Amino acid sequence: MFTSTSSRRPDKGRARRLERVFTVFTVILLLIGIAGVVLWRIPSNYEILMPATAESVNPMISIQGHPLPSGRGDLLMTFVSEPDSNMLEELVAHLDPDASLEQLPPRYNAAQDVQQNKQLMLSSEQVAELVALCQIGYKDLCSGGMQIEQIESYSKAAGVLKVGDIIVAVNAHPTLTAGELRAAITPLKPDVLAAFTVVRNGKTLTVKVRTVESPTAPRATVVGFAFQPAAPLSFPSKLPINVKIDPGNIGGPSAGLMFTLGIINRISPTDLTHGLRIAGTGTISPDGSVGAIGGIKQKVIGAQWAGARYFFVPCDGGNYSDAAKVVGHKMTLVPVTTVTDALAFLHALGPGGASSRYKFVSCPAQ
Repeated sequence: MFTSTSSRRPDKGRARRLERVFTVFTVILLLIGIAGVVLWRIPSNYEILMPATAESVNPMISIQGHPLPSGRGDLLMTFVSEPDSNMLEELVAHLDPDASLEQLPPRYNAAQDVQQNKQLMLSSEQVAELVALCQIGYKDLCSGGMQIEQIESYSKAAGVLKVGDIIVAVNAHPTLTAGELRAAITPLKPDVLAAFTVVRNGKTLTVKVRTVESPTAPRATVVGFAFQPAAPLSFPSKLPINVKIDPGNIGGPSAGLMFTLGIINRISPTDLTHGLRIAGTGTISPDGSVGAIGGIKQKVIGAQWAGARYFFVPCDGGNYSDAAKVVGHKMTLVPVTTVTDALAFLHALGPGGASSRYKFVSCPAQ
């Protein structure tokens, strides 16, 4: 009997120890839960960017007389997921290699940001429609040159060029896009005269302007003015083709390039995608230039999740160099500066989507 009694005591001790462990574990979980609720209620000073899968623009676009053909590939727009900006989500983002954190501006207002992104999306849709129709032959909708917005104090163009002048050529080289204007000025040396052909008050004239060295980039040549696409200066009340874009709740301007390509591909008699899934991003300007966007890392990841074969990425703003750091071997980046770069790539695709016939654009070092 004595032996039997002593053998039960360890069982009781083990049970007490397990009970204490369970109690401690429960308290820890409770504290973690309370901490999580507290962190969730504390606003973060960062915007949190997470990958989201890419979506086809095909069903978002409707064009009267041009129904969506069957059997074509997909042009995919990419976007980011933005969780609630609180300390809990910020902590999770720090632990997620696919996430990025960006400092919110002072006096950030989430509701105003949402409304602004809706307006940017609407503007992006309108410009995409104009640029697409320009590309398919409606030349009256194309940009007519670069209009001077401001002349810098260090520029020697003051008194020769005027705000409102529309630059259409430099040294007889057409400058109807921002890229063409930069390409015409960059090779010039500082302190030389260049012939600028401009439209002023409806009249075309040629004036001589002396170049200067950039005050911010040594040995770089500039003239010293800010500019924007000159035309169309206002959106026409009615387009020659009835185009509608419905992106749902997605906001922001970064789908401009893909909407433009989607419209062109819908009207094209042949499938420019060659049956492939081709993703991309980039703002679109009236002159067809493609601008930088935010969240490029997350957009590349999302395109890869969606199984895209190629990805159009802007050279502007270092987007291409940032995308090259995260892209995998199953997807190829296609750098672009204008919509014509993207179209040249699509037209050069061979059987099975081979890109060997295309000479890729070289992005300048950022």
